[in-house]
Amino acid sequence: MDKALDDVVKCIINCNDYKKCIELKEKMQTNEDIKIRVEQIKKLQKEYIKSTDEAIKLKLETLEKELMEIPLYAIYMQHLYKVNDMINLVKDELNDYFYKLLNE
Repeated sequence: MDKALDDVVKCIINCNDYKKCIELKEKMQTNEDIKIRVEQIKKLQKEYIKSTDEAIKLKLETLEKELMEIPLYAIYMQHLYKVNDMINLVKDELNDYFYKLLNE
């Protein structure tokens, strides 16, 4: 079982989308525009959770849209979605496997 899980992890880590995510994340760390917007979004998310103020929600949506208009970030997110889909697929398959194993 450990070997099979190690193989799955290696498969994800070695896929092009994962490698691209790592590469783009490093580039984003040096992009001040992205860093500033991400910090602003985190701050507004915390404020919105505490208050559920619609004005904050609108600011948050505007900042998120602006962030997605930055090509570097948009490409990163495309690759990240693919990696997350792979991880979710593996998680779902494992959940199904253990559910059947324990309930049949």
